[in-house]
Amino acid sequence: MIVVDLGDRYQFVTQPDHAELAGQFADHWGGDVDRPAPFESLAVAAYLHDVGWEAYDRRPRLDDDGEPVDFRGMPADPWVPLYEEGIDAVVDLDPYAGLLVSLHGAGLRNRRYGLSPEWPETPPAFEAFVEREERRQRRLLDDLLSGERSDRLLSTADDAALSAMHDPDRVPENPEGRLWDDYRRLQAWDALSLAFCITDSPPGYDEVGPVPAGGGSETLSITRVGAVDTRETAGDGVFTIDPYPFETAPLVVTVPVRTVEKAVVDGASGDRETGGDTSALARAYYGAGRETKSFTLRRRD
Repeated sequence: MIVVDLGDRYQFVTQPDHAELAGQFADHWGGDVDRPAPFESLAVAAYLHDVGWEAYDRRPRLDDDGEPVDFRGMPADPWVPLYEEGIDAVVDLDPYAGLLVSLHGAGLRNRRYGLSPEWPETPPAFEAFVEREERRQRRLLDDLLSGERSDRLLSTADDAALSAMHDPDRVPENPEGRLWDDYRRLQAWDALSLAFCITDSPPGYDEVGPVPAGGGSETLSITRVGAVDTRETAGDGVFTIDPYPFETAPLVVTVPVRTVEKAVVDGASGDRETGGDTSALARAYYGAGRETKSFTLRRRD
């Protein structure tokens, strides 16, 4: 779950719903940034990069202090098994999408392969996970390079890019091929989605990127410019993104949310040493109903 503290309430967004929003961004990718062809595997990765969370996110959970568990504070167990299950599922569906999702999962515990150098080094509890996924990435890439897919995506240049990503002392510099660029695209869709999910007053991030554009890279700037009042959606807003990364302008995207009163959560917390009564919280969570937040994205004037 993505949990947002609203003062007297908590807002919840499931990981699969967050990923579905990332998929909406992928669907319309283009505009002032590069959209590679073929594109289908990237769409699979965008929509399913958090598929391992589906069963876990059917119910909100409480931590030992009686607070809702947010994905950012989860320990290695159950975080690692959830990610591994999701990567397994995507690999089975589409090996190249699975390679990208493996890079995404391991990258979250490995400074996003150099895109987030300010993040801490891999925590010891996650080191084995990163090592397993990097072995998996090598196997997947070798299989893709030796295979006979009609939409051959990768080349030997991508072998060099992956080796650079696996080297803890460097990141790919001006790599050829497309693996590094596709990984950065998936990171952009994930971050764009989180920018609208991790806060009730988006954007949660002012900048996203860098993303491949015009033979180089661009960082996307997100700015809130106004609010929309309709009867059909809740929490609407108008935002500009520059440079504009979508083929459609304006673009309207949506994400479902649920909100639960803090008093209900406190009542469900019960014995804080055992994590409380999560069944009571689940009843309140589903009983609260679901709202759809809508965001309108436009070019900067």
